[in-house]
Amino acid sequence: MSKKVTKISEIIDYITSLELTDKNKSILAFRGEKRDYGDTALTPYLYREPYFIENEHNIYREMQRFNDNEFINDRTTFDKLSRMQHYSAPTRLLDISEDIMSAIYFAIAEKDDNSDAILYIFEIDETKIKYYDSDAVSVVSNIVKLPLRDNDNEFKKSKEALVEDIKDFRKNKKEFNKQKSSKFLRHEIREEKPQFEPIIKPEDLTSILCVRPKLTSKRLILQKGFFLLFGLNYEYVNKPIPLLKNGKLLKDCNIKHPIKKIHKLTLKACAIKKMKEDLKKLGISKSFIYPEMDKVADSLKENRK
Repeated sequence: MSKKVTKISEIIDYITSLELTDKNKSILAFRGEKRDYGDTALTPYLYREPYFIENEHNIYREMQRFNDNEFINDRTTFDKLSRMQHYSAPTRLLDISEDIMSAIYFAIAEKDDNSDAILYIFEIDETKIKYYDSDAVSVVSNIVKLPLRDNDNEFKKSKEALVEDIKDFRKNKKEFNKQKSSKFLRHEIREEKPQFEPIIKPEDLTSILCVRPKLTSKRLILQKGFFLLFGLNYEYVNKPIPLLKNGKLLKDCNIKHPIKKIHKLTLKACAIKKMKEDLKKLGISKSFIYPEMDKVADSLKENRK
């Protein structure tokens, strides 16, 4: 059940009243969405259109082919995905934030209709949060380089082949790492970690990881941003790993993630104009959220209207 709110103060009161599962091991993170997408909410942009997931491996390479200088300081695939996300390319990353005001801004800033906005509150096990240089992060990130399916069934260089082998060898890491599909994935991982051993955990590939990135942009710093990195759907390789079922956090033994609880707040349409005004009073504006020069210029021009 979603709680309905009409004031920013009500959001703050709700958050501060939450009883965490474990105060010493839990943190809160937030995400705003401009409308209620139901159980398809909390889905990376990559899965919003079939074309994107079918061409993920090409999109990843084309972004670098046309913008090589932008990626020159990025050492890993995850670093490159973070930069692609920054420029709104379709990736398997989902933005979340430790800053509640940024999340509220994203929920309501572009609202120009009469629908409600949504704010999600995540309770996350802090001990399971990964850093950008984690081996598990490298494993999941590098699946972007593989095509969705094989043209040759014997080749097994694809996301689909990985999922098939995960199903067969989920409980046997040693055998899984002997399969062709895992060998092709290791080849990609070794581009960033040359000494990477055959130690891929099958369950990591069907997990959602919470990752703290390098703070390579003012935007990430100001928004206190980090990411959920989506692995492969265990049942349907062309679909995202679902997080919600009937509006609640989905419990599935095949899906690993560090999220303990998800709370949902509905920001009522009738109150959004006032919330925008209150955010502005608090200094949360477009130029704060997007501090790059072109975005600040846009914000200054908008203020003249």
